[in-house]
Amino acid sequence: MALEMRNGRPYFYRTRRSGSRVVREYEASGEGAALCYQLTEYYRQDREFQASKQRAEVEEIRGQNAAVRDWFAAVDAVIATALELSGWHRVRRQWRKQRGATVGTLATVEQLTWVSPELAARAGDLDPDIREKADRGDRAAMKAVDDYFANPAALALWGDLGRYVFKKWVAKLSGESEVVKLAITRFASDLRTRLAGPNPSALDTLLAERVVLAWMNVHWAELQYAGQTGEQTYKAAEFQMKRVELANRLLLSACRALAKVRRVKLPDVVALVNVTPARGEGMTSASDEIDRATIS
Repeated sequence: MALEMRNGRPYFYRTRRSGSRVVREYEASGEGAALCYQLTEYYRQDREFQASKQRAEVEEIRGQNAAVRDWFAAVDAVIATALELSGWHRVRRQWRKQRGATVGTLATVEQLTWVSPELAARAGDLDPDIREKADRGDRAAMKAVDDYFANPAALALWGDLGRYVFKKWVAKLSGESEVVKLAITRFASDLRTRLAGPNPSALDTLLAERVVLAWMNVHWAELQYAGQTGEQTYKAAEFQMKRVELANRLLLSACRALAKVRRVKLPDVVALVNVTPARGEGMTSASDEIDRATIS
């Protein structure tokens, strides 16, 4: 599109491609030419604005996806450490039990609730003065703190990293409602207990916790998508759906890992477990061996 001046009079031409040639077509002259030019410029600027807005939305979603991937990578690192301490080693990105190794207690923390008031009641109180002195490095206070942490409930209240992450997810999902927050906390805590099963090992508890946290991530992603349905561009909706799909794959991966460990009844049978997410497209973290073993 072009606006040309001839003998002091404006003329507006529109260009289009016809085969290998570029054809100029006359549209208007005089005041009509100026109006056509202004309208064309308005549409051009609007397209540029919409494209810029979509790019910003895409970058925001990519940043959120990167944060989720980093979090799951940290969880995988914790599980890898737990397996190594239990006598497992990694062979070609797969976990195998070392010969002669026995699976002992991974931690002294028992299967405990995630409900903070109930956990705090079982943990007891840590004297504020002792805590303040221990924070400053006082040896006598540190001995008292160490004795306090001999209680598994106290150790879970202060040192369970999964519980801290869980509280963040509850705050995201419940908003400002204390009733919803308590309901989600109790339901998720009960779900973790049921997934871990009776008399769970520390590894059972760790994998059950990962399933619950991944489950919360799925619902948070779906709530984000549902809350913006009809108000977002096609590109933004596509990225939201990709985030939901990624969360679902990570949840299924965690479920397969837990099912595999429960199925082989550690430590009596040599198991093959891959809990490390692949770094390729889609972040698929379950191996084909897990899929085949679970299906069979």
